[in-house]
Amino acid sequence: MRRVLLRLALGGALVAGTTAAGAHDIYTGVHGRNGQLCCGGDDCSSTTFRERDGHFEFLTREQEWVAIPEERITFLPIPGARPDADPHHAHLCYRRATAGDRIGAASRNVFKNIYLYCAFIPPGSI
Repeated sequence: MRRVLLRLALGGALVAGTTAAGAHDIYTGVHGRNGQLCCGGDDCSSTTFRERDGHFEFLTREQEWVAIPEERITFLPIPGARPDADPHHAHLCYRRATAGDRIGAASRNVFKNIYLYCAFIPPGSI
């Protein structure tokens, strides 16, 4: 499988893109703003974002709007994604939050009902 590595100055994010094999493959090797690996299994999906009262909200797979702080968003294109199809195109990587996620250090990753791994907005979308 052919891999192309691209380092972007925005957030120091690193993306490893792969040739098209499946829709979820575009997330293979994607790292977020803090260098953490974003996706395992089917945690990531294409979604929509909106700006509300000076912050960004992402639509979850459960059709809930969740506010994500700007410092947790990576402004980075995802290889294979088509942001030209929707000006509010974004990507969100998360799982449902558990009771254990809401205590201690893990709680900083809980936003509403999700445990956030990564959130992406392509550059030029805002």
